[in-house]
Amino acid sequence: MLTRRRAEDRPVGTVGTEDADRPEDPGGAPAGGGARLGRPFRLFQSAVVASDLADGIYKTAVPLLALGITRSALGITLVGLAVRLPWLIAILPAGVAADRYPPRTVMRWASAVRLPMVALLCALAATDRLTLWALALAAFLVGCAGSFVDVAAQSQLPRLVAKPHLARANASLQSTQTFLAQLLGPALGGYAAAVGAGGGLAASVLLYLVTVWALGLLPSPPPPRTVPSQTAPPQTVQAQTAPPEPAPPAPAAPPEQRPGERSGERPGERPARLRALVRELGEGLRYFRGRADLLRLAATAAANNLAYAMCLTILPLWAVAPGPLGLTTTGYGLLLTCLAVGSIAAGPTAGRVLRGVGEQRVMRFGAPLLGFCFLSAGAGSVAVVASGFLCYGLLSTVWSVAVLSYRQATIPTELFGRVNAAYRWLTWGVIPLGAALAGALAALAGTRWVFVVAGALPIAVGVLLPPVRPVPAEDDTAEDSPAPPATT
Repeated sequence: MLTRRRAEDRPVGTVGTEDADRPEDPGGAPAGGGARLGRPFRLFQSAVVASDLADGIYKTAVPLLALGITRSALGITLVGLAVRLPWLIAILPAGVAADRYPPRTVMRWASAVRLPMVALLCALAATDRLTLWALALAAFLVGCAGSFVDVAAQSQLPRLVAKPHLARANASLQSTQTFLAQLLGPALGGYAAAVGAGGGLAASVLLYLVTVWALGLLPSPPPPRTVPSQTAPPQTVQAQTAPPEPAPPAPAAPPEQRPGERSGERPGERPARLRALVRELGEGLRYFRGRADLLRLAATAAANNLAYAMCLTILPLWAVAPGPLGLTTTGYGLLLTCLAVGSIAAGPTAGRVLRGVGEQRVMRFGAPLLGFCFLSAGAGSVAVVASGFLCYGLLSTVWSVAVLSYRQATIPTELFGRVNAAYRWLTWGVIPLGAALAGALAALAGTRWVFVVAGALPIAVGVLLPPVRPVPAEDDTAEDSPAPPATT
């Protein structure tokens, strides 16, 4: 069931929030207007881009470390599956956590949890004690923590930025993320892996520390204001007229603690918490299932992510010598940066593109066009592959900004974490399947067929599914708040 929105859950800029850093939002300002996004958004952006830069270095260094251990396609696929499997397992609990607790707190604790794991992986790699199974296990655990960070980040943004400015905020965030995580990160990861084992992981550890620090600087949400009851009798009068209460009975002896129970935990408390978790998760799943527009967008994004996972999983064997492209590890990292160049160019202009072309046209035709970019990745020419990656970065950024801003504007804030987790469970949960499918297809039919099948998937889904029928943006004038219409 829907819960009443608390004061600390209202986005910055709504009535009832006392934060001095809230963004200015003059009434009637256009979506792409010049209102400042505010200092909290900039702090949040710093934390996110530091995390994503660390992810870009880490996700480039891990496959290269795997290549140093084995040249087996199944071995490389195992590591790729471990990196992506957490999206299938951890993302739904992450959505519940993002709705139950402040998203900033979820991001900070999850970022702190993955620090020692990456540091241990770095030490093993530097001392030549890293095995393939240890690399896969560590990659899985780090990916689980990263799932909580990413889901909570998308839940935090609508609490910092007014809805008319979500497209601009998402475009600014994605262009910065792309520059650091996809342009600078892979280049640094490839260079660090070439210089010494574990070098890229050490850089990731430092950047994860920056993430925790920046999140700590974000202003805490104000506590909910409590209104004293006007009908309850004064306590002093009640104390004078009420007869003296009998002494409470002596407390019963605590029951014997069962194995696995925490100290002070009452019998049945753990099943009750589990039932509450399942109930809250069911609310988000039912809302998601009832939105045909979200289901259509999720199917399109799932096809794109499945294809992307297939290509990126097998790309090291295709690109790094003795593969057909014959690149060094540094050249492989630079090739991945081509994905970012188009995204960086699209970031500052994504808002104008959406207003000029139309959000509905972008959501309808953007994803199928990405299939042609995947087809080009199977070419034997570095120039053709690089050009395809450039186009992919351009198209995927504009499409992602349109879809993400649409979801943030139309899903209720109190449900966004769980609904967004359900959406991303479907769209990102196929990534492990893509990694496994890439390894099997490469072993059976050859590496080039991986790119052919990957390119055909988004095109087929985009042609076969009906267009999205949008719903109006969610109105923040909830019945639990007498405030005037909010601009979120």
